[in-house]
Amino acid sequence: MTTACMYLRLSREDGDSMESNSISNQRQIIQTYAKVNGLKIAYEYVDDGYSGSNFERPDFKKMIQDLEEGKFSTIIVKDLSRFGRDYIESGKYLQKIFPEKGVRFISVNDSYDSENADMSDTHLILPIRNFINDSYCRDISMKVKSAKDVKRKNGEFIGAFAPFGYKKSVADKHQLVVDEEVSHIIKRIFQMKIEAYSSKAIADFLNNIGATTPAKHKENKGKKHATGFIIKDGKWDAKMINRIIENKVYTGVLEQGKTMKLNYKSKKEIDVHEDDWVVIDDAHEEIISKSTFALANKMLARDLQTSKDKPSLFAGMLYCADCGSALVRRTVKTKKGVNIYYICSNYNRTGDCSRHSIKEDEIKLQVKDSLNHYLERYRNVLEKISRLDLKDITINADFSSLENEKAKYERLRRSLYLDLEDELITSEEFERYRRNYLFKIKQIKEQITTKQEVVKELEKRLKDKESFISSVIPSKDLDEVTRAMLITFIDKVEVLEDRQINFVFNNIDTVNLLEKLADKNKATNAKKLAKPISLHQAYSKIDPTPRYGSVGGGM
Repeated sequence: MTTACMYLRLSREDGDSMESNSISNQRQIIQTYAKVNGLKIAYEYVDDGYSGSNFERPDFKKMIQDLEEGKFSTIIVKDLSRFGRDYIESGKYLQKIFPEKGVRFISVNDSYDSENADMSDTHLILPIRNFINDSYCRDISMKVKSAKDVKRKNGEFIGAFAPFGYKKSVADKHQLVVDEEVSHIIKRIFQMKIEAYSSKAIADFLNNIGATTPAKHKENKGKKHATGFIIKDGKWDAKMINRIIENKVYTGVLEQGKTMKLNYKSKKEIDVHEDDWVVIDDAHEEIISKSTFALANKMLARDLQTSKDKPSLFAGMLYCADCGSALVRRTVKTKKGVNIYYICSNYNRTGDCSRHSIKEDEIKLQVKDSLNHYLERYRNVLEKISRLDLKDITINADFSSLENEKAKYERLRRSLYLDLEDELITSEEFERYRRNYLFKIKQIKEQITTKQEVVKELEKRLKDKESFISSVIPSKDLDEVTRAMLITFIDKVEVLEDRQINFVFNNIDTVNLLEKLADKNKATNAKKLAKPISLHQAYSKIDPTPRYGSVGGGM
C-alpha cells in the first residue's frame, strides 16, 4: 500500500465560517479518497491561519523536509488552492520539483493525479487552475486593502493592538480610549522630558520604580505577540522613551498607512512617504496636549546630558550666540561658597570658539526681567485683539528683508575663498568664519520657514478670535521663573562674548504681527478691516534674528 501524507491549509482570508474549506472538512474528504483508492495516510501537515500567496508556512516546510528524507512519496490535498495560490511557485513544485523526485501529487476536487495525468492535464489545465487561484488571491488582497483605506479615512483605528496608553473600546474595536492603568506613565515621560531629563534618565527612573513596560502590559492582558517594544531584559530603554515622545497618537492624532506591503505575494513592508499617510485630528481623547507634545519634542531634539541628578533650570536652553553650540554648566567651589557659571561647549571641547562665560545668577535675573517684559507685551496685544473684528483680514507675506540678509551672508561666505587665496586670512580663520556664516544662513532660512508657518496659522486662527484671547498668559509679573514658564515662553537664550544676552521667545513672530495688526485696526470703520496687511510691514523694524532684545550683564 502506498504511503502518503495529507496537506491541509486554511488562511485568515478564507475564514472559519467557510465550512467547505475548513480543516476538518478537508481532512474528511482526503481520508475518504484515500480509503477508496487504497492509500495509507501516514502523515498529516496542517497550516491553519496561513495565506496561500506564498510558501513561508511552517508545516509546509516540514512536509518538504520529510519528503526529502523519503518518509512518503505521495501528497494529497483537497484542491490546488489549498496547496498554494502563487501561480509561479505552485507550478514550480507541480511541474518540476515533484516530477524530478518521483513524487505523486493528488488534488481530490480537481480530479488530478500526477500518476495517470496526461500532458494536457499537467501542462495546460493545471497551470490555468493555478493562475485562477493566484488571481483570486490578488483580488482578495485588493479588496482588503481598499476596505482598510476606507476605515483609515473614517478615522477608525485598524491596528492589531492599541498603542501603549490606550486600549480598544469595548463598544467599538476601531475606537481608541485612554487606558487609565498606564496613561499616567505616558504623562510622566512627557513631563520629565520637558524638565530636561535625558531619555536614558527617564528610562532608568521608570525601571527603578517598577513601571510596567508596553510589552509587559500586553502580556499581563494575555496578548502574546511580537512588538517593537520588546527587549531582552524586558526593561525600559532610551529608544522606547523616544518612540513614545515622537508619537502624535497621544495628542489625539491618528496617523495610519505609514507602511505598505511590497505586493500581495510578499510580506516585506516598505515605508510610505509622510505626505501619503492618513492623518485624522481629534480621532480620540488626548493624553497630553499638543503644546506639551511640542515642548517635549523640542527638548528631545536637543543634546541633553545623561546625568542622574535633577536637571538645572536652564538645561537645554542656553546657547553660544556666535557658534550655536550649547553652553555647559560648571561649578567652582570657593571660600565664599559655590559659583555656578556657563561656558561655550565648543570652546570647552576644542577651543575653536571663545569662552562666553556668564554666571547662572546673572542669567536668572535677566531672564525674569525680560520674560516679564515679554509677557506684558503679550497681555497687551491680546487685550487689543479682543476688541477687534478680524474675521475678514488677510495677510500678504513679504520676506524680502530676510532674503536680503541671507544673500549678504552668502556673499560673505563666498568672499572667504578669495581672502584665503590672497592670504588675507589663515586657514583656521577661514574655517571659523565659514562655520559662522553657515550658521547665520541656516538661522535665517529657519526664520523664513517659521514665519511662513506663522502666516498660515495666523490666518486660520484669526477666524476664531477666542483662540487668542484664551491663551494661557500669567495675569501678573513673575516673582520667580519656573522651568514650565521658561520653556513655555522662551525658545532659547543666546549668550554673546561680551556677556550680552539675546532671548529668542516662542511666538514672538505672532506677537509682532498681532501688534502691527492691532495698530492698523484702530479705525472703527469695519470695511477697512478687510484690507490686506503686509507681513513685511510688521517686521520692517525688527532685526531678522527672532529675538525680543538684548540685555547686558557682567560677572
